[in-house]
Amino acid sequence: MALQNPDVIGAAGSVGADGVAVWAAGFASATTGAGVYTLTLDEALDATECAILVTPRTTAQLTVAVVHTSDTVKTINFLLVAAATNGAFDVLVIKKPHGT
Repeated sequence: MALQNPDVIGAAGSVGADGVAVWAAGFASATTGAGVYTLTLDEALDATECAILVTPRTTAQLTVAVVHTSDTVKTINFLLVAAATNGAFDVLVIKKPHGT
């Protein structure tokens, strides 16, 4: 699915706890282990060119870490009291505005 505003939004979607996207635009998702998810972006974005916002969809108080694995792969880690745990989440990748 093509994004309607590629100048601002790099990717957006909602991912289930099993790593399967409920809906996705600009990325593919997968899980690689307990609490570890990968987003493979359609467009390469360096760590300095984007901000990645992740909102867990759970009542548990999760710690979330987003790792810039490569320009196209971003890894999302969920921890619950220092133990890896699975969880559904929403994601938004915002690209750096041109000229900044």
